[in-house]
Order: sequence, then C-alpha cells, then structure tokens
Amino acid sequence: MTSPLPQNLRGIVTDYIDATTTSAATTQDAALILDDDAHLIEAHITGEWDEDDREHEKDAHQTIKTLLDTASSEDLEGVRQELAQSAEHLLNRL
Repeated sequence: MTSPLPQNLRGIVTDYIDATTTSAATTQDAALILDDDAHLIEAHITGEWDEDDREHEKDAHQTIKTLLDTASSEDLEGVRQELAQSAEHLLNRL
C-alpha cells in the first residue's frame, strides 16, 4: 500500500522527525525511535500487535498518540512510510 503523506500532516510529521532527531542522544537512537513509531502505526492499522508494539505505545510521544487517535488509516499509512524512510535515511548515514 502506497499512501503519500497528506499535506495537512506534512508539517506535523516533519516537525516531529526534526524534534526526535535533535533530542535523541545519537543518530542511531533517533532512527530506532522513528522505526518504533512506524511499527506502532503499522500495528494500529493492521491490528497485528506484538509485545514491542504494546510497550512502545505506552511510551510513544503525544504527537504519535494524537495521530493514532485522529488520523484515518490511509493518512496513517503515509505517516508510517515517512517515519520509516526517515529512520532508514538516518541509519544509512551511520
């Protein structure tokens, strides 16, 4: 499923990625957080939860929690893709 990031969420997601990257202790830490967020969103969309997803849901940033509560599955797929791509980009820089 390919869903582009909706324009109305682009600023929110970009700001979240920037804040996560800036506040994380290392680039790898930021990548892991973004990857965990992407997996959490995927679990929310598919309904296929594992223990890691449930654990991350407890500690997820309020931005992610709000998106899970308010965005459509299609919009969340775009967010998931953006977070996963950002995590991959950060890991490739290591």
